[in-house]
Amino acid sequence: MFKKGLPILLASMLVASPTFAAKHDGAKHVQKSYLVVKKEEAKKKQELAKQKKEEAKKKQELAKQKMFTNKLAELNKKLSKIEVRLNEISTALEMLSKPTEQQAEPTTQSEQTTQPTEETTQVVNEQDSVAVTTQDSVTVTTTEQSTVVQSDEDDEAEKQEELDKWFGKLIATSNRLKAVKNEIRALEKKLAANDANMQALKEKVKMLEEKVQQNKKKLLESI
Repeated sequence: MFKKGLPILLASMLVASPTFAAKHDGAKHVQKSYLVVKKEEAKKKQELAKQKKEEAKKKQELAKQKMFTNKLAELNKKLSKIEVRLNEISTALEMLSKPTEQQAEPTTQSEQTTQPTEETTQVVNEQDSVAVTTQDSVTVTTTEQSTVVQSDEDDEAEKQEELDKWFGKLIATSNRLKAVKNEIRALEKKLAANDANMQALKEKVKMLEEKVQQNKKKLLESI
């Protein structure tokens, strides 16, 4: 029985020993310090990873914002080119409408009235000479009338050709405007609501659409 109780007794004596207690406390302190260091290292690693993640996110946002800025500038440039073309069409249609107003006044009558007949200025005794002179005068007047009519027809044909050309350019410009408008709508979904630059582009599109309608109206009036 003594032999069995001896290890227990020795163990209790060892635990109660100041030297053993000091060594045991020192080991616990070392272990605790090691755990604290490990936790600090893990915390620093987490903070560093978080910082890198935030920096990467900021870079991504900056790149995204730069892309949006470049895209907005590109769309604005496209709209400016469309505006220039619409102004060219407006100017051309204004020029084409001026001859139409002038042609409303008859020209054949003035040609006829300004052509003097030799029948009224000449005194001829023989009737045959009077008849020949009158016939020549009528022939000249008829020829001039035909020339005027032919000239008017040529002018109308040329005008119609010009109208067709500008009508084609107007349709092409209108289609380009629609394409840019679709690009703006797609980009708008990716931007923040009420973005000032986006609103400016939308207002410009609206203004250009009104110009397209005005030019279409002018074309219809010129036909």
